[in-house]
This record gives sequence, C-alpha cells and structure tokens, in this order.
Amino acid sequence: MHMSFWWDYKLTDYLFRGLSSHSIAGLVGMCLSVASMSFAFEFLRYLQAKQRQKELILRSEQLKTICPTETSTLLDGTQAPPGVTITPMHRTFLFVSEIGLWFSLQNLGYILMLSVMLYNGWLFISAVVGGGLGYFVFGQMFMKINLQNCQIIRDTWCMQKCGEPENLPGSKDGESTPALEAVPGTSTTVLNCHEVAASVHAECHPQN
Repeated sequence: MHMSFWWDYKLTDYLFRGLSSHSIAGLVGMCLSVASMSFAFEFLRYLQAKQRQKELILRSEQLKTICPTETSTLLDGTQAPPGVTITPMHRTFLFVSEIGLWFSLQNLGYILMLSVMLYNGWLFISAVVGGGLGYFVFGQMFMKINLQNCQIIRDTWCMQKCGEPENLPGSKDGESTPALEAVPGTSTTVLNCHEVAASVHAECHPQN
C-alpha cells in the first residue's frame, strides 16, 4: 500500500475488488466521481441545515403560543391561543428526514476519506476541487441559514415571557416555568419552554 502520494493513472481495487482503472479515461471517470461526491457532501450539509430550520420554525410557532410575549399580553389583555402541537406525522417526517440526511452524510464522508487514503494525488485533488466548488456554491447559504437559526432561537426563546413560578401552579423550586401538560383533545404532548430551549440551544452551540 502506498504511504505517500503517487500519480500513476493505474488504480487497482478502488473501494471494491475489481473496480480498477488501467487507462487515463478510467482515472478521469474516477476523479469525476470523487469530485461529485465531494460536491454532494457540501450540498447535503446545506440540506441538513435547512431541515433543522424547518424544525426550529415549527417549535418556534409552538413556543410562541405556549409562552406569549409580554408586550402582546399587556396590550391585548387576552389569553394565548392553544399551543401548536407537533403531530406524530410531523415527528415522523422530521425524524426520518434527519436520520436520512445524517446517514447519507456519514457514509459519503467515509467514502471520501477512504478515497483520499489511497494516496493517489489525482483523487486527492479531485476531492479538494469538488469540496471547494461545493463550498463556493452552498457555503454562503449554509452560513446564512445557521445565522437565521440563531435568530429564530433568540427571537423565540429569549424574548418570551414564560410566566413566574409564584404565579403559575405546578412549578417547582428553582424552576422559572412549570412543566406543561398535554393539550386537551390531542394525542401529543406540548413541550415546555425548557425542553424546547434545550433542543434548539444546540443549533448555536454545537458540541464539536
């Protein structure tokens, strides 16, 4: 096995036994495949951020109805409408989409890693060029979505008035918000403010 970069066009057993290149045209095809996978990796990262934004928006609407803003409560003098629930269909769709994107990213990342570990210089350059092109196309949108996600968290969570423990029944010592019960007439449970905040806090503070 080569432990330093080599530049030959002959490539034997690329990832799978029998998948080999013995011509320049074959190597070009493999390089295009690696570049495409590297480009697709950046695209999947962008899709994953978009998927997280959909969940944040859904939870944002839920939290706004559970915890109305102090300004709207004082001006209107009305009670907040019933909380927006996350139905089982929404949960299933979000879960399947999240798992599917995670699975695709993980496997594609491992394939790219194994391709680069062959130490073929042409494959390495293809991976770098494909990833760079993908970042050029999707990088700005990816960062913009992440900033929007943080804005959703700040506007939804930090600006909400979730009630005071001495005024709301069911609160425990040391908690600013009591746990919310299931909404009558629905089969789903509305998350309390702490649970929603904990789930969306990781968007701006990833544990890497």
